[in-house]
Amino acid sequence: LRISISAILLYQFGRLGITAGVHRLWSHRSYKAKWPLRLILTFFSTLAFQHSVIDWAKDHRLHHKFSETDADPHNAKRGFFFSHVGWVLCRRHAQVEEKLNQIDVSDLWADPILKYQHKYYYSLMFLICFVMPTFIPMYFWDETFENAFHINLFR
Repeated sequence: LRISISAILLYQFGRLGITAGVHRLWSHRSYKAKWPLRLILTFFSTLAFQHSVIDWAKDHRLHHKFSETDADPHNAKRGFFFSHVGWVLCRRHAQVEEKLNQIDVSDLWADPILKYQHKYYYSLMFLICFVMPTFIPMYFWDETFENAFHINLFR
């Protein structure tokens, strides 16, 4: 039961990192946050495994500038799956690459937390997405490696 609850919590934390952090705070600048909240939301967004905050926010700003065109990174005209998941997994359209240079994210590069996360994203992602969620249940709840690892994959 504890391992299932932890998987649900990990999923919810990842969603919070994307919705409250990367989407509302950094892409749209809907509110301001002090460094402790920014650090937590950066951690949670890394847990979601959807690119660095800077890359995600830049893509989202591009999406709003060129919505539903070939320059939109998650163009809904390419289908439901693509607009929700496929855009993370598939090669970008050439117009997306071309138009990305027009998007200003200097405000994001000015944040040392985001610079650090961007620079070390793959190492942080591996630790936060796979190592910690696997070994914490093993250490604290005496869970087997197999159970902890597999439940982590299904979150």
